[in-house]
Amino acid sequence: MDTSHADIFARCQALVQHYSRRDAETHTVRAIRRGDYEAVAPGSFSEDFPAPIIANQIDTMARDMSATLAPLPSFNCLPSSILNDRSKAFAEKRTKIAHYYVESSNLQAQMPDAVDSYHGYGMFVGEVRPDTKCKSPKIKMLDGGFAYPTWDADFNVIEILLLSYMSDRQLAAYYPQAAAKVREESNGRGQERIKVYRFQDKSTNLVYLPDYGNLVIESTPNKMGRCTYVAVPRPMGEDWFSVPRGAYADLVWPQLAANEFRMLGLEAVDKSVRAPIVVPTDVADVPFGPDATIHTNNPQGVGRLKIDVPQGAFQATELLEQDIRQGGMSPGSRSGNINASVITGRGVDALSEGYSQQVAMSQSRIGFGLQLLVELCFEMDEKFWPEEAKEIRGQSLDNPGKDTYVPSRHIKGDYSVTVDYGFLLGLDANRALVFILQAQAAGLLSNDTAARNLPIKLNLAEEQNRIQLEQSRNALLQATMAYSQAIPQMLSNGQDPSQAVAQLGAIVQGIKAGDAIEEVVAKVFAPPPPQPAAPAADPAAAQDPMAALAAAAGGAPGGAPADPNAVESRPDLNSLIAGLTGKGQPNLAASVMRSSPAQG
Repeated sequence: MDTSHADIFARCQALVQHYSRRDAETHTVRAIRRGDYEAVAPGSFSEDFPAPIIANQIDTMARDMSATLAPLPSFNCLPSSILNDRSKAFAEKRTKIAHYYVESSNLQAQMPDAVDSYHGYGMFVGEVRPDTKCKSPKIKMLDGGFAYPTWDADFNVIEILLLSYMSDRQLAAYYPQAAAKVREESNGRGQERIKVYRFQDKSTNLVYLPDYGNLVIESTPNKMGRCTYVAVPRPMGEDWFSVPRGAYADLVWPQLAANEFRMLGLEAVDKSVRAPIVVPTDVADVPFGPDATIHTNNPQGVGRLKIDVPQGAFQATELLEQDIRQGGMSPGSRSGNINASVITGRGVDALSEGYSQQVAMSQSRIGFGLQLLVELCFEMDEKFWPEEAKEIRGQSLDNPGKDTYVPSRHIKGDYSVTVDYGFLLGLDANRALVFILQAQAAGLLSNDTAARNLPIKLNLAEEQNRIQLEQSRNALLQATMAYSQAIPQMLSNGQDPSQAVAQLGAIVQGIKAGDAIEEVVAKVFAPPPPQPAAPAADPAAAQDPMAALAAAAGGAPGGAPADPNAVESRPDLNSLIAGLTGKGQPNLAASVMRSSPAQG
């Protein structure tokens, strides 16, 4: 046996012993949630009632809490300076990459089980593993009830042991090299629960079978140089060396007692209904059993035998159910059972205050765990595939479905990401939205802050571009509508509106064809192309500009100048300008320019 492996085996055994109490509680809670009360309290049922006859409150509360905590928070990478466009573009690209990690890992689909494990068994556990096929990191959420981590002072995982159970068929599919050894030691009998240990620290990844002589089936170096697992415990009230506990460990026995009381109550009611009938002695005997008879000499005592059921039994049952809800921090309003006269939503909120606080506390821990996971994705991506150009799916205006990035260029050692539930912390989505809109209307929040704290997932930079594009298009439409309103004024002034009508018709046709409004407007209102210059009437004049100018000035036939001094000076230029005033009146202007050669 390898000495390094022997040291790991000893460390794993120490971790299992350290978490032994947590394992016992987890086993009990799992059995109760499955309805397997016999595994916890043998003899709890009779032949008449072989199964629980009350609602599984622990499982119901766990599922309700899981549904509340499952929605993902927002993931954003903030720029180092909001005034620097290059910094903003860099942060926007990393935000898209972070969303790609979340979406490609199907993280939303994994969240219900992950948060159920956190609240029910004490830990939120996830792993970042390399996907060699896609050349990208993937997030995998795990069952916290089978995780045995060791943390440093900042809750970073130093080493961790993961326990899983596989059948021999599953083991052969994942680790075919171990299947032959398992079949040999089990004499060919199929095994349904083979214990598999996975261990990781900063240098080693090790998978082995503790029940088969610590058979090592996989051993590889850890290329990351740190643990790729994240484990966030529930608040323990102690330091990080203590063992976390689930929220329902103390509610197992009250639920068993409530089931016992319910069965006794049913038995009492059954006996009361089927109690013997007291009849006079002159009544003939009837067979014994249900509804049997008892003879009496007291005619006043004729009737069914009374078997009183104490009212305290029913009160005790109600108290047990109330204690279970209180211990699980699940108020009656969650199930619609409100023992109060509540006529306003504020009254319901008051009944749910403790529940909201617990949700807020859990979301803060879960958000911290998700932040560590996404940061690990950035680091693994840059270390494993630094120069690999990758296609991602993101929100982009120019190319809505695709985008590309290269880790060495677009991550560049910056693994930071903010994971924020915003105003959703401790609130349901509807109340969070109302709170945000009210604060924004009162001027307490900016539009950017309100958008970052919405209870939905947004790429804020892209959303701002979309908003600006919509506003610009609306402005173009409004300008077009204003242009159409000028046609009646043109008619009243005696002007020809045919060009305006043609342009508006072209705009309508372009929109009907599906073109964007900005493209249609740019095409319709494009300036006309420049007109080519008119050809010269006299080819000789076209070849000799000075002769053409002389002829325009009144030169002699044959091109001889009328004024002998005109050979040494430039000809006079006579320019005419004709136009219309704003009232349609003609406006003529003429000017003469003469120039003489400079002396010197």
